[in-house]
Amino acid sequence: MKRHRRLVWASASHFMIDFICAWMIINRIPGSEAWFVKMLIYNFLAFAGQLPAGIILDRLASEWKKATSAAASAGCLLCLAAFASGADSHTLVITAGIGNALFHVGSGAEILKLYRGRAAEPGIFVSTGAFGIYAGSVIPMINRLCVFAGVILSALLAYSIILILSEKEKPPADRSEYHDNVRVRKKFSLSAVQEAMSVACLILVAAFRSFEGSVFAFPWNSSIYTGIALTGAVFLGKMLGGFASDRFGGCRTATVSLAVSALLLGMSDRMGAGLAGVLLFNMTMPVTLSTLYRKFPEYPAASFGILTFALYLGVLPVFAGVPEWMRSPASYTILTVISLVLITVGLCFPLHRRKINQLYTRNRREMP
Repeated sequence: MKRHRRLVWASASHFMIDFICAWMIINRIPGSEAWFVKMLIYNFLAFAGQLPAGIILDRLASEWKKATSAAASAGCLLCLAAFASGADSHTLVITAGIGNALFHVGSGAEILKLYRGRAAEPGIFVSTGAFGIYAGSVIPMINRLCVFAGVILSALLAYSIILILSEKEKPPADRSEYHDNVRVRKKFSLSAVQEAMSVACLILVAAFRSFEGSVFAFPWNSSIYTGIALTGAVFLGKMLGGFASDRFGGCRTATVSLAVSALLLGMSDRMGAGLAGVLLFNMTMPVTLSTLYRKFPEYPAASFGILTFALYLGVLPVFAGVPEWMRSPASYTILTVISLVLITVGLCFPLHRRKINQLYTRNRREMP
């Protein structure tokens, strides 16, 4: 039950952290001096910063098992400090960016470790951020809301500290909890070239998903209600993708969802097709995350950080500006087909990689 409590805490905190950070960036940064540079700095720290933070965190976790929990709590504390202090825009960007990165990589690594490569629970964790970002982007600056959000995040932070203190520290034993995973992986190991190609394809899929998701523009999305519906499609896609991966396998889930999504996004000027296409498009997120962790089970934080770094790379061209023709159903279909090809190579070939997925999927039935 402890891991389920941690999942609930991480998912709720993910919503609040993304809500508060989005709210601060949208309401406090635009209009200030060099605001565009500050936006770039924040995104670099919050997303790209998760990779170096993850590498350091994995090193610390080899000596202190509570390192990931502590990093997540420290991230909450920094975001709360930036939110409540009324700091100037420069301090806010740095504090919130570092806090966001620490929370995501700490919580993400912990969920991956607790559920041993399953995709459903990481999918639940990552999905709540979609609503947090949307809510923080559209809700205006209201003093009462500030107080309410600060109280909730403070309560979540306090509960996280209680969970950390109540956990019994296990002495390090040469990463013993990872040994079984590593042996299973090596039994069906690929050549170095195949492994590198598979990892590269998964990283490119994450970057393409980030870019395409950033350029989505639908003619029917013109009100707060359609915005909520679109955000709900992203939320459900990320959550259902994890459950489908555990049930049917990552390769089958990713290829079928992207193939159908490519067809639907080609008709995305219609609201029903667009919502369904976006939902299916986002189902690959927990699949790529859990698969990358299975490849590097000793480095959960770095695995999480690699994919968020790819998300940062994917959104960079959007800051530079994209041509209008890319915001069209035909363009969405082409980009989705490219993602389909990449994820097929990354997940499905060679065929004996499926044995790894089957062994990890079995955890869903074996775990209490």
